[in-house]
Amino acid sequence: MKKLPILGLVTGMLLLAQSLAAQDRQAQKSFIVSIEGTVEVWLTGASSWQPAKIQSSLQYGDQLRTGKRSRATLRLSDRSVLRVNELSTLQILEPKKRDNRAFLDIKSGSVYFFSRAKPDEVQFQTPVLAGAIRGTEFVVRVADEGDTRVSLLNGEVALNNAAGELNLKSGEDAVASK
Repeated sequence: MKKLPILGLVTGMLLLAQSLAAQDRQAQKSFIVSIEGTVEVWLTGASSWQPAKIQSSLQYGDQLRTGKRSRATLRLSDRSVLRVNELSTLQILEPKKRDNRAFLDIKSGSVYFFSRAKPDEVQFQTPVLAGAIRGTEFVVRVADEGDTRVSLLNGEVALNNAAGELNLKSGEDAVASK
């Protein structure tokens, strides 16, 4: 039986660690898959909004906004689809728990979420509430004043804010305001 030299073993372990770190960074990325009209991104560390490009990647901390009569489609890191409608702004945040899939800060406008995969927990926040989606299809609309409507098409959602908690099932809507 041949023994591996220590240097070879250490080198192999470092290469494996680098490969796993690269895979983890790739898993954090979301991609812009379609653009209609004016769509801009503010990448972490940038000093201004820039025009978005198809196949551009978005990482934790990056923001996206759409102009009038504009929209974009994102493929999130878990391969779910997020359709961002006109006059919307959102930010992709790092999940609060390592095993959660996405954490979306929906600042304004409306987004539609769809996933064919098994229901995973997707978290989101708006100016007036936070939610954990355990379903495959929902719409979130945030008005200028922060008032929020969540329409759950399929699955379950747990909503909460300072006023309390509410659990929705498929086909139900909830509205929260300041």
